[in-house]
Amino acid sequence: MMGKPDEASKTTQVIGESVRLIDKSSASTMTIIFPRDMPISPFLLPEVGPAWEKIRQLGVERDFSPGGYLYREGDPPTCLHNLLAGRVRVFIGHPDGSERIIAFAGPQTTFGEYGIFDSLPRCTSAVAVEPCRVLVIDRTTLIAAGKADPDILLEVGRRLAQKTRLVTMHLAADGVPARVRVAMILTHLLDAYGVVDPDNTAHLSESHRVDDLAQLIGVTRVTMSRELSRLVADKVVVKGGREISILNMNVLRAIAEEHFF
Repeated sequence: MMGKPDEASKTTQVIGESVRLIDKSSASTMTIIFPRDMPISPFLLPEVGPAWEKIRQLGVERDFSPGGYLYREGDPPTCLHNLLAGRVRVFIGHPDGSERIIAFAGPQTTFGEYGIFDSLPRCTSAVAVEPCRVLVIDRTTLIAAGKADPDILLEVGRRLAQKTRLVTMHLAADGVPARVRVAMILTHLLDAYGVVDPDNTAHLSESHRVDDLAQLIGVTRVTMSRELSRLVADKVVVKGGREISILNMNVLRAIAEEHFF
């Protein structure tokens, strides 16, 4: 959704690995280095609240092994999912067998809202990345409870609106240069998982394969690696082994915001 994959050039940089990010910028004196001011992100963040607690009471817990599908494109929308533990990849499959990742869901996030109201087949697939425990909330039970308590349907509608904005964000990036997309996804990672260490660096509490990051922004692994190399050359990031260090967070954010972000 952020444009077709780009294979403009090649690089020898290794890309099939997990990413760890550290901010080593000494220019900022802010206590909160990574403000969570981007509510719409492909890395879904936990949400709780009174209305959601009512919805949780309607669910049944299920376990999924890595690689297990919670649902597939084309399935009838029989339920809503709330992840209790683990991580889930939400994606769209292409006819050639490739995937376009829409989001990663972590604990206390919801997905599968599409179809709750219109009964149309699912437009995405969701698969467990690691062992998962999921609260499965039956669609018929949810709607019945919502008729008795409108706050329930309002909460589901709010979360559906967030997912719609997420898809719009993907679409808005169509045609945006790959450099901007890479900076954007690194910024989203830091906003979602950045943890400040005692030595005033920061790391990610969760890691993702570089391959997956490429699929999130609609570029090939080659392009993702090339743009990371450019950021290294510009002294915005440093890459060593399985770790990516951020040297200048302000510059990274400025690159990410050159267009829509």
